[in-house]
This record gives sequence, structure tokens and C-alpha cells, in this order.
Amino acid sequence: MTESYQPGDVEPISGSYVHVEVEGVDHRIYFEENGPEDGIPLLCQHTAGNNCQEWRHLLTDEEITEEFRVIAHDLPYHGKSVPPTSQEWWTEDYTMTAEKFTETLVNLADALELEDPIYMGSSMGGNIALELADWYPERFRALIGLECGAHSPGFYIDWLDHPEVNTTEVNAYSCWGLMAPQSPEQTRRETMYLYEQGATGVFKGDLYYYSVDHDYRDKLDQVNADECPLYIANGEYDYLTTPEDGRQTAEGIGEGATAVEFAEIGHFPMSEHPELFNAYITEVLADVTGDRDEELPDVLEPDDVGIELHQQGPAREKPAE
Repeated sequence: MTESYQPGDVEPISGSYVHVEVEGVDHRIYFEENGPEDGIPLLCQHTAGNNCQEWRHLLTDEEITEEFRVIAHDLPYHGKSVPPTSQEWWTEDYTMTAEKFTETLVNLADALELEDPIYMGSSMGGNIALELADWYPERFRALIGLECGAHSPGFYIDWLDHPEVNTTEVNAYSCWGLMAPQSPEQTRRETMYLYEQGATGVFKGDLYYYSVDHDYRDKLDQVNADECPLYIANGEYDYLTTPEDGRQTAEGIGEGATAVEFAEIGHFPMSEHPELFNAYITEVLADVTGDRDEELPDVLEPDDVGIELHQQGPAREKPAE
């Protein structure tokens, strides 16, 4: 990972807008990219209620962007992808569904003319890998579901839009506990900061897909991973979709599905500990491209990828009784 910038340095990331039709409506979608134009496209999806900034450390990783054209986008209503100007979007609640989510991703890949891309997403972006493998296996070279599970109930919460609730703060602090305590405090704080930027109602609308609409517990045999390889990588400290959830999902799918546990990291691997995540995902990408000689292990440890962990941050003290 390269983060040794000096004053005056310009990072190699470029940003653009592309128009994508979703449910018959034109959407202006913002995306950032880095890497060779003829590199292997790697389309990166952010978590619920967040935006493409979660991927900024992957976008500046010199080793990965030497081979891959890394593209990270803001879903409509997120980040710089403002709601469509042709719609009275303020007259109804924002709600994400599996059909809308997959159509957005496939049409975005088509609009950018991505040939044989790899898809990678985390949390709700990880869960949607199952629908993509089920409905659009021919469109992708491989799918990587980070923090992916067959079902992740319990987070479509009514009081998230209560006027007395500071949703940006609640969302940020709820995510704090999903990160590994030994991940660097600077990047954990940055992950929280990104969650404080979301528009009202968008996080809750995303969670409708995450916790209600997405349920593959009885449909894993429909997932077509033998046509499109599917990697499920869950962090050791993710209590929403644990590594065991990932293993059970991969076992239910069968041929073509591979589960890997990422040790010492949590639910937001790409932003909470970029150095460790980039090293881990390099191993997975090498397996996708056939550059890895051995099978991926059941668990990837920091020592396996030559990363020394930072000192664990301070724990919250239990109040005296």
C-alpha cells in the first residue's frame, strides 16, 4: 500500500459521472477509478448508507492498480450520485431492493463497457454477490462477497427515521463495534466519519435490502457459482455475518464457491484496516486470475501476508456498579 504522499502530490485517482438507466429512469452515477485502461476491471461496491470513499486506499494501491482497473462508484442517492432530476423522489421513501440493486450494477458495468469484470462489494455489497451469481452469472468474471451471508436479519429499524434520533451519529457508532479493535484508530475513525455523511433515510432504505429482501437460506442451490466463481470472505470480528456464516453459505452453494476467513479484521475491511485488507485481497485476486499456485487457505492470517498488526486501541471501560 502506498500512502507516503507529500504536500503538492496529486493522487492518481480520477472521478467522472456516467449516466445509467435503472427501472426506466436515467441516473447520474459518480465513480472513481485508477489503473490501466486495459487492466482487468474490478468494480467495487460500498456498504449500506456509505459511498465510494471507502475504497480510496485500494484505489491508490500501486501493486493492485498495476494489473487491475479499480472502479468504485456511489450508488444513486449516495455520495455524489444525487437523486434523479426527472423524478419527484422526495414524495416517497428511498428503498433498495435486490432487483434494483442488481440492475444498477449490471447496467453500470454495461454503461462503462466493462469486459469480463470482477465484482467486489462489502456488507450489503457482499450479500448482493449471491443475487448476481444467481441472476447474472454470465456478466462477471468472478464475484467477491465481503462480509456476505445468506441472511442478515434485524437491522431494518423503524426508529432510524425518528425525528429525535441523530441518525448519522447512531449509524457511525453502530459501525464502530463492527470493526476489529486492533485495526488502526485513524482508519476506524475515518470509517465512522464516512457514515456521518449519509443523507437521511438512505441507510435505512439500504437496510431494507440487507435485512428484509435478501434471504437465500432456502435458495443457495440456485446460485450459479460453477459458471461464475464466487468468493465469500468474512472478517473474524464481523458479528453480523461471521466467518462461519460465510462457510455455511459457500457449502450450501457447492461447486465454484470458496469461503475464506480474514483474521484480525471486521465488517469494513477495506476502510478500517486498508493495509491488511489490500494484502488479503491480493491473495484472492491472484486466485481469480490463476496466478496463485496453491488453494486459498480456510483462514488468512496477518503473518501469511507479511503484515504486522498495530497495537490494540483502548477498550471502553465498564462503569462501576
